[in-house]
Amino acid sequence: MKKLSGAGAILLLAVLLAGGASATPAGAAEPQFKWLCKPSRANDPCQRSLATARITADGPTGSSTPRVLSKLRNRIDCFYVYPTVSGQTGPNATLAEDPEIAGIAEQQASRFTPGCRMFAPIYPQYTVPAILGMKITAEVAEKAYGGVKAAWNEYLGKYNKGRGIVLIGHSQGTGHLKRLIAETFDRKPALRKRLVSAVLIGGNVIVPKGRMVGGNFKKIPACQKASQLACVIAYSGFLEDAPPADALFGRVGGALTEAGFTPETHEVLCVNPARLDGSGGALKPLYNTVPFAGVYGPLLPDLTPFDSPWVSFPGIYRASCRKAGGASWLRVEDTTAGPDTRPRIGEPLGRTWGTHLTEVNDAAGNLVSVVTTQEKAYLKKIARR
Repeated sequence: MKKLSGAGAILLLAVLLAGGASATPAGAAEPQFKWLCKPSRANDPCQRSLATARITADGPTGSSTPRVLSKLRNRIDCFYVYPTVSGQTGPNATLAEDPEIAGIAEQQASRFTPGCRMFAPIYPQYTVPAILGMKITAEVAEKAYGGVKAAWNEYLGKYNKGRGIVLIGHSQGTGHLKRLIAETFDRKPALRKRLVSAVLIGGNVIVPKGRMVGGNFKKIPACQKASQLACVIAYSGFLEDAPPADALFGRVGGALTEAGFTPETHEVLCVNPARLDGSGGALKPLYNTVPFAGVYGPLLPDLTPFDSPWVSFPGIYRASCRKAGGASWLRVEDTTAGPDTRPRIGEPLGRTWGTHLTEVNDAAGNLVSVVTTQEKAYLKKIARR
């Protein structure tokens, strides 16, 4: 299959999300959404088996299933916004629960559910064909965000009831959550006290050079230790070498970069999920073995030979945050030596995208571990009130 490209279309998209979309006109109908994942929803893709086989260089070495952490789930929710996966031909996807929508929620969001109730809307995202065909207008971008905002408003008004909140997004989902955070948590101290963590992957979260806060968010800093609350985990993955000059991620001016930021004064935030201080640490990949539906499926490794719903591949990669030539990225390094036939992380969309396609699951074990620690810290905090 031909690799996807479309850097020009993505850069156009960045401009649109940077403020080119106007507010919803007065009297306009509320943007539509429906729940993909929600407590007690039938056939919820975020609530499927998490049984995981551990695969080393020598082969399988057992399996495990994470236990439900009831004390956390009783007090904490997750709100997840998925990336661009829709292959529908229109500029905005319908609210149909297409296989790729359910598949990405299972792949990315379900691993967090032992520690939180998961809420995830189906929203009218701008589609893959719309991006590649440069069909994203201000109205298209606003409609996509409007669906996310409508779901958030219903969640907050009807379901939250004062519970702690973990935000999770990737790519387009991160772009929408950046705007949501700036409009809500950043401006409302009472709501900010409920923010456990914001996991915003592959969406170019911007900070002033050398700083942990500022840029996209005025009050929400980068996470620097696992017990820190109301902070952001963000990165863009690339295999070893620095992102090229035309990279869509890891560089100010790339995809989803808002207006007003320049490479001279700002940089893309990198928080290493394997070691939050940015130094090196081992990645803990977790992958669902069900073949992924839609346009991206043929670009992903074939994991069907494994008979477990999930696989982990320990001991392959280390990651560290790096800065060079105006780029800031998560450097993913293969540290194996000798025979090892396990599937590898790739850059199937090309160097301009890096490991974007799998970068959430490449570090899913690390992300879940950090968020669980933050959730426990949140419970301790509210117990002291």
